Amino acid sequence: MKPIRLFFYVLLIFYHVVLIAFALNLNDSVAQNLIDSASTVLIFTFIGFALFLVVFGLAWFDRRRFQRRLERLEAEKNEIKAQVYDMKRREDEIDQEIKSFESSLDAEKKPTDDPLDTDQRRLT
Repeated sequence: MKPIRLFFYVLLIFYHVVLIAFALNLNDSVAQNLIDSASTVLIFTFIGFALFLVVFGLAWFDRRRFQRRLERLEAEKNEIKAQVYDMKRREDEIDQEIKSFESSLDAEKKPTDDPLDTDQRRLT
């Protein structure tokens, strides 16, 4: 789509450059002919307007296409963020389970260690 749009941009620029060059080099006889035949000016105006509408339409079409693509990528990004959040939450839950398991193992170890410590304290 970009080469077509570029072609119409170049065509529109060329059209305006020719019209400006023509307007700057007007002599009295050409100016009088343009005044007498206003339909020629109207035709040139409609041609320029049609070229502008084509360029504008192509740009608008490209922008809509890229906006849809951007929205689709944004939705995909949000889905990935949700998955990462769920994985992180599950990882935190597993860490909590491991810590509680470690603390229960430590609690089981201490009662066996405490009687030895108290016996050793009595000796001193």
